[in-house]
Amino acid sequence: MTIDEFQQHQLIQEAFQDGVDIQNTLGLKLTDDLPEDTTLDELQFYIIRVGFATAHALGWVQQLHHAVHFMTEFKYGRKADDAGVNKSHHLLYNVENYLIRMVSIYDRCLQLTNSVFHLCISEELVNHGAVVSNLHVSRTDVPKLLKAVRKAIKDEEQERHKLIHRHSHIDPELRRIELFYMQSEAAWGSDHKVPFKSLVHMRGQLVKMYTSRRKAEFEAVNAELVNSMAPLFDGLLVEYRRQKVRLAKLV
Repeated sequence: MTIDEFQQHQLIQEAFQDGVDIQNTLGLKLTDDLPEDTTLDELQFYIIRVGFATAHALGWVQQLHHAVHFMTEFKYGRKADDAGVNKSHHLLYNVENYLIRMVSIYDRCLQLTNSVFHLCISEELVNHGAVVSNLHVSRTDVPKLLKAVRKAIKDEEQERHKLIHRHSHIDPELRRIELFYMQSEAAWGSDHKVPFKSLVHMRGQLVKMYTSRRKAEFEAVNAELVNSMAPLFDGLLVEYRRQKVRLAKLV
């Protein structure tokens, strides 16, 4: 499944349309924020919460796909030079940003599950154990479907933990690129056997090989992630529709 196909998932379409309908009922435009003093019935409250969680889960997936594009979109210019920013900085920033966001997508899936099942667990207390052990969730296939999403990103969990709590991403190939980019033409001079132009060419080739490898890795992870999230959204769609019918009887 492609990201474009995933964005058309029925849960996403229904949650967003239901939200639009509520906005219209309240006399609000799509660009209007919901006033804090707005009185909502429980069904409206539920739909808005699910729409919010769905939008943020989808946004995270979209950003992971954008990250692959951003890796090769670095334009040299005077402002970048003046700020001391070069290609190696750009690569490190985007690789670390991708790894952090990629593992965090599971947290967004847990938040969405919390909203769809109307568990009303406070956002800061939402975690794997609290969600999958809940009786309403555990008696469905959703824990198994969440596990599949987690499996798609599990290989990078430890790397993300290091980034957040210990030190920057360590990649020997990227470190070599960083060392090459530390050199300036003025500092290099003419004493070296290798001309500075050859150094520039060499580091350019290293960047191409590195970005090609990492982009292929990230694209593969993104594809596996989307393919694991689609069945999860199928399961959440069933519960979303069930909850709407149940809550409609109470309002």
